[in-house]
Amino acid sequence: MNRRRYVAALAVAVGTAIAGSGCALPTGGTDPDIGYPAEQWADIPAGRAVPPIPASGGASDEAAPGTGGWTPAATTSGPLPADLADRVTAARAAAAARGADVAVSLLDRTTGDRIVADGGALVETASVAKVFIADAVLHESSAPSAPDLELITRMLERSDDDAASALWFEHGGSAIIDAVVARYGLHATTAPWDDNWWNTTTTPDDLVDYYAGLLSGAGGLSGGAATEILAHLRAATPTAADGYDQWFGIPDALDFEVGDVAFKQGWMCCVAGRWVHLSTAVVGPDSRYVLVVVSHETVTYESATRATTVEDLGAGSDDVGWNSILPDTSLDTAVDDASAAHARETLTEVVRIMFPEGRIG
Repeated sequence: MNRRRYVAALAVAVGTAIAGSGCALPTGGTDPDIGYPAEQWADIPAGRAVPPIPASGGASDEAAPGTGGWTPAATTSGPLPADLADRVTAARAAAAARGADVAVSLLDRTTGDRIVADGGALVETASVAKVFIADAVLHESSAPSAPDLELITRMLERSDDDAASALWFEHGGSAIIDAVVARYGLHATTAPWDDNWWNTTTTPDDLVDYYAGLLSGAGGLSGGAATEILAHLRAATPTAADGYDQWFGIPDALDFEVGDVAFKQGWMCCVAGRWVHLSTAVVGPDSRYVLVVVSHETVTYESATRATTVEDLGAGSDDVGWNSILPDTSLDTAVDDASAAHARETLTEVVRIMFPEGRIG
C-alpha cells in the first residue's frame, strides 16, 4: 500500500469523521516481472496486462498547519526521464487493454519540457471544476467570507458536492468558467451546457496550463490565494465526502516522500457508457511538475473467469434497458461499484508504468 494512503487511512480510522455528500454527479497475461521491479506490483491484482517499457536511446509552498503534513522534500527534483515518451506509450497500451482511452499532459516548469499524449482530448471535468470555482471566489474578493472559506475547504479537501453547488450558484454559475478561461487564456475549456459545474468541458493541456498559471500568477490570482488552494489540495482526504476513494492515479502511484503533491481528482459515470476519471496534480519540490492524466473507460465488471463490459450486455443497442445496469453518479455514489474500482486501478496503473520508481524526475 502507498505509504501516504496508509498513514492517512490510519488517521481517518482513529479520529477523522468524514461527512456530507460526494464528488461526481453525472486483460491479458503479460508477466509483470518483465521490465518492472517486483515492489511496483505489490498493490496490483494478479493477471493485469502491462507491456514492458520499451528501451530508449536516449517558489516552494510549504504545507501550512492542518494541511496533512505534506511538505516539500529536501531532495532536488531532476529532469524528466529520457525514455518517458516510451513509458507513456506503454501505459496507454496497458489502459487500452483494459477498455480505457487515456490522455496525458505533463509540464516540467523548470525546463519547459512537455510530454503530451492526446493532450487536446475533450473531457468532462467532473469535480476538477471545483478548483475553478475556488479560484473564482478567491479572485472575486481579497477577504472572502468565513462561510465561503469553509465551503472552499470542504469542496477541495473532501470534494464535497453540496459545498461546490452552494459556491457555484452564489458566485455566478457558468460565468465562473468563462471568467477563468479568460484570465488564464485557456483554449478548449467551456462552460457546462446545462449550467451544472460537473459538465464543464476541458482538455489535459488546458488543465496543465491552468495549474501553471496558478503557480506563476498569470491568471491574476494573488500568491496568497494560490497558496491557499494548493494547501487544500495537499490536504485532500483519502475518501471524498460521499465515501468514494479519491486517491487513485497520481497520489496513489507516487511516493509522497519524494516531494509535495497537491492534487484534485474527478470522476463521473456514465458518459456514452463509460467511466470518466481525472487525476490532476502539482508535484515535487518547488511545484516543479504539473501532471494531468484522464481516462474514459468502458464500464467493466470482472469475475474470476472473464471481464464483462456493457458491450457484452447490449450497450448502445436500441433497447434502452441496458441503461439500468450502468452506474449513475447523479443518483448513487458508486462507492462499492466494481466497475468504478476497475477504472481507478487502470488510472493508477498508468501512472505507475510512467513512473515505476514513484517519482517524476
